[in-house]
Amino acid sequence: MFYNRENELALLERQHARKRASFTVIYGRRRVGKTSLLNCFMRDKPAIYYYATETTAKQQIESFSRQIVQFLDKEYLQNTNFSGLENLLEFTADHLPDKGSKTIVAIDEYPVLSKAVPGCSSIFQKIWDLHLSRKNVHLILCGSSMSMMHSEILDYTAPLYGRRTANIHLQPMRFRDIRYFLPNMPAMAQMNVYAALGTVPKYLEMYDAERDFWDNIRGNVLHKDSYLYQEARFLLKDELAEPATFFSILQAVAGGHTRIGDLGSQLGVSASHLSRYMKKLYELDILTREVPVTEKNPLKSKLGRYRFRDRYLRFWFEYVFRNSSLLESGHIDTVLQEIKNSFTERFVAHAFEDYVLERIQEEPERFLGFIPTRIGRWWTNKQEIDLVAVGDKNVAYIECKWREQPVGYDVYADLKAKSADVGYAADPLYVLFSKNGFRQSLKEADDLRCFAFEETLP
Repeated sequence: MFYNRENELALLERQHARKRASFTVIYGRRRVGKTSLLNCFMRDKPAIYYYATETTAKQQIESFSRQIVQFLDKEYLQNTNFSGLENLLEFTADHLPDKGSKTIVAIDEYPVLSKAVPGCSSIFQKIWDLHLSRKNVHLILCGSSMSMMHSEILDYTAPLYGRRTANIHLQPMRFRDIRYFLPNMPAMAQMNVYAALGTVPKYLEMYDAERDFWDNIRGNVLHKDSYLYQEARFLLKDELAEPATFFSILQAVAGGHTRIGDLGSQLGVSASHLSRYMKKLYELDILTREVPVTEKNPLKSKLGRYRFRDRYLRFWFEYVFRNSSLLESGHIDTVLQEIKNSFTERFVAHAFEDYVLERIQEEPERFLGFIPTRIGRWWTNKQEIDLVAVGDKNVAYIECKWREQPVGYDVYADLKAKSADVGYAADPLYVLFSKNGFRQSLKEADDLRCFAFEETLP
């Protein structure tokens, strides 16, 4: 089944409707649904689709040519031989229909083809400039290797830079989309899945709704023969030339060492030594660097800290990678108990913050009464506020509490006290989000909005 992705499909359709040739680039981490998006879009359209696999250049060209000849459906072309990729692409451009529906030429896992064929992107540049850009064609290059998609297509120095007419950086799905994969699961239980596995479609498809959450973690993540036990290694080793150093950094970040100086101390190296590694992890969408939402010069902020963009990777480095020796020797129950002891505090509470941020961005006026120009976390060296939303004339201070007992007046009072240090003169609004509701003592505050989790669901 294919769910959501309405915006991405709409963009592809707009590109396809252009009167001139179109060139779309689709990129994003593995398992995020790029191939499914392509297949959904190409349905009922004339298309040449080639999925590149790890074979030699000769075998790649032979496989690609079979797809092209099959599409053209001309018997006299069946035994056509091609001397190389340039010859094949010139042939394709010459034989594409000039009239009728635009033809899609889609190459999935383009970095694999590029790695096998010397000068691949330069060849595509030449053929696009001289031939395909003048044809009734929609060229789509799709890939999972973020580093190669940048070096071959997206970066300023890339051979194909400036040729694309659109690009899609495909991201994991939203919390609201979990219901499509696990339709009978209560929203409360979905939060555990969200916190541990994120919203990558492949991981949600693997979740067994007939078993409870802990059985799924045991069988799908902690068992050494399970798919998700090795997934992070495969995912990262494709991208990283020095996996040992990067893995050490990521384990430290998962363990709470999120500032560059703290990371350096933990790993026994200088902060300057780490800079190129952090830049790479940022470029690959593995980590993101956050600064307080009120910072006027984010790049120079000394309060910057790193956090995982991907919840599964954070979970994996915190519990799987760090406990590899135990898991390899079969002590799954020991690790599972550690997860049970800390999971809600270390993962679900933070995932709830991300969920609240997502919902506010989707329906700001419902939750805040205004549309913020900026929203994000705020902190100093001494304290922090989960979220601060700033508008032209408004400011909202937001706390998110994922705990069993209802939220009481103490949380509101603490939020008001912390907000005084943020420094905004606008009349403040205070907003509390809670897993399990609120105590009666909060009813009298006229500058406060309260939302229980069940009330926030889309």
